[in-house]
Amino acid sequence: MGARGVVGTVLVLGVLVGGAVVADGVARDRTEERLASELRRQIPGLDTEPDVAIGGVPFLTQLIGGELDTVRVTAPSAVLEGLPLHDVDVHLAGVSTDQPTTAREATMSALARTEDLSEVLDLGADLRVEGEHLVTSFEVLTATVDVVLAPAAAGREIAVDVVELRALGGSVDPDDVPGLGGRFDALTVPVDQLPEGLELTRLTVVEEGVRIEAEGSDVVLPTQ
Repeated sequence: MGARGVVGTVLVLGVLVGGAVVADGVARDRTEERLASELRRQIPGLDTEPDVAIGGVPFLTQLIGGELDTVRVTAPSAVLEGLPLHDVDVHLAGVSTDQPTTAREATMSALARTEDLSEVLDLGADLRVEGEHLVTSFEVLTATVDVVLAPAAAGREIAVDVVELRALGGSVDPDDVPGLGGRFDALTVPVDQLPEGLELTRLTVVEEGVRIEAEGSDVVLPTQ
């Protein structure tokens, strides 16, 4: 083959490869848009379409193989069992393209703000952050009682335990505080709307509230 033929062959291959890359990118973009639209329709509490990013190359090979390497879904907010969540970030690995859609592994993180937790827990008083705990206060007779709370991951619910009562500069036995009664007994927030297979694994108190983390395997993604 002469020099001119070699150059021609290289040009043709370049066009073909470039076209395949463009087609792969277009297919990825369209699939991300479709997934975002479907998630908005299928997941309760999503007010806007989430951002969807499909990882791994090439995309079309994954699609033909019936499994996407990774999918990341982010949303500014969502509502779970009446609890508003913010900065929602979901990572999925090994996502099937058939129905029901499943992910071999999934992780999620989101922020529950103190004001929203206070409302959902129906405490009747505001929550604030103090170090690794949440604190709410009540006036009992002439004294202010601080109730120190520790949120914990409990499978498919958020458990909130009382770790201390403070009043007049010291710790107080709950039985010695009239009017509190069983107000703080078995405080929980159910999260049954999490996809099947996904459970809470860690709760961390941060400046704005509580950072929620969940993970699971063979997670079934919601369908209508």
